[in-house]
Amino acid sequence: MKNRSLFILLLILFTLGLIALIFWAVERSSVNPKQSFMMSNVSISIDFEDHQFLAGTISRFEYGTRQVCMRFDYSRLENDLPVRVIWDHDSKRVQAESYTLTAPYGTRIFCLLKEDGSPLPKGSYSVAVQPETQRTAMPKFHFEIY
Repeated sequence: MKNRSLFILLLILFTLGLIALIFWAVERSSVNPKQSFMMSNVSISIDFEDHQFLAGTISRFEYGTRQVCMRFDYSRLENDLPVRVIWDHDSKRVQAESYTLTAPYGTRIFCLLKEDGSPLPKGSYSVAVQPETQRTAMPKFHFEIY
């Protein structure tokens, strides 16, 4: 009888320990939404000052365009987040800069332009915003200068 009671007590303790370990593992591996960078309302335009209420993304611009800007809303930041803005032209990197997003949410605009003010070359372009602390691939947004 004594061995049976000891066995049941050890079985209960083992079961409780296993349940606690499972809860600890799930909590530790779950993603905290405050630390997961999120982008929304992405628009690409040549001039946001004249088009303050853009409803969508314009994906083609005529040759002679001197700058193209990407505007987006972001959220879910707990602390300052360093991001890398990457611009590619015909699958070749033309610009990559790091910036820090300091507010937990907000709107940012990043622009691609040549230093001498000349028009951007014709071709296919893409832009991506990659959080430096996040290794998951972020979407690329494409546009064309024709």
